Amino acid sequence: MNDIVELLKHADMSEILKDFGKREGKEDPVVHFYETFLAAYDPKMREVRGVYYTPEPVVSYIVRSIDHLLQTRFNRPQGLADEKTLILDPATGTATFLYFVIDQIYQKFAKQAGAWDGYVAKHLLNRIFGFELLMAPYAIAHLKLGMQLQETGYQFGSDQRLGIYLTNTLEEAIQKGENLFANWISDEANQAAEIKKDKKIMVVLGNPPYSGHSANRSRDAEGKLTFIGKLLADYQQVDGHPLGERNPKWLQDDYVKFIRFAEWRIERTKFGIMVL
Repeated sequence: MNDIVELLKHADMSEILKDFGKREGKEDPVVHFYETFLAAYDPKMREVRGVYYTPEPVVSYIVRSIDHLLQTRFNRPQGLADEKTLILDPATGTATFLYFVIDQIYQKFAKQAGAWDGYVAKHLLNRIFGFELLMAPYAIAHLKLGMQLQETGYQFGSDQRLGIYLTNTLEEAIQKGENLFANWISDEANQAAEIKKDKKIMVVLGNPPYSGHSANRSRDAEGKLTFIGKLLADYQQVDGHPLGERNPKWLQDDYVKFIRFAEWRIERTKFGIMVL
């Protein structure tokens, strides 16, 4: 790690990042660094946590489609720019989906001089959220979106932050730890827990991990159903009666668990759009 820090100290970052946001696909240097690094550094972690790149043309299509549906089916003429439309990516990764969400919204303000700064401060930062489990993509998500907003001319105030939280979407809040770092992690998870339960999230989008051998257990060490285990139990019933499925293994895939979480989240709002 020290070698990497020393290398980056001598790198010409302005040259590396001069085309940030202007390239397509894996040419984005921020994403490319993480994807390449993780594949080489810890391929097992990449497989267990299902960390794989989502092609940007796919992300762009999904985001534009959600914007269209909000305008045409949900009576939100401003689409994703609507001030009451709360958005969550429950498996943010390096924030490619949220990057395109912000870009889609920004295009509506590009020709309105002076309107963007006030909008970001009052109506954007407080309604776009992302949850991420791994530290590296969490940090890169903050870097990437921060750079994006800076490119649009926005400057963060001292008390402002992006709504990206280091947390496990499929778990509830966690207890305070015994040191400052552990306390910071628990604070992040607990703030995210409030968003999970209390915010009226209307759009859940993203590309959750695929992992048939899920690291997110449906039962704890005592055999009791976990938060996601309780939600997932609904998939094993129809009209209150058990399916009698003899091989429920693939209901335990992380992707299925994220779909169930997203459904539960939209159900709490009572309406919305889910694209995973």
